[in-house]
Amino acid sequence: MAEIVKIDRSGRVVIPKCIRRELGVEKEGQFLLSAHGKNRLLLQKLDVESLAKGLGEELAGKDIDAIVRTVRKEINEKIKARYPDLLP
Repeated sequence: MAEIVKIDRSGRVVIPKCIRRELGVEKEGQFLLSAHGKNRLLLQKLDVESLAKGLGEELAGKDIDAIVRTVRKEINEKIKARYPDLLP
């Protein structure tokens, strides 16, 4: 389904009712808006409960603290490489 919409003076875009119904979009729903290429925008509905459930399932039985330590170490190494005087 596709609809032509306009941006108002405040930069807002209205999602047509037929599309909101089809996607189950409720008032004050959350979306991720990202640019793809020069002329394309992607608006993705965010379902926080589904994201949390998916993360919970994906991370079940894993050592989250170890993952965080690894990510922090990688970030610090990149910072040190790019800005050698910033971190001790």
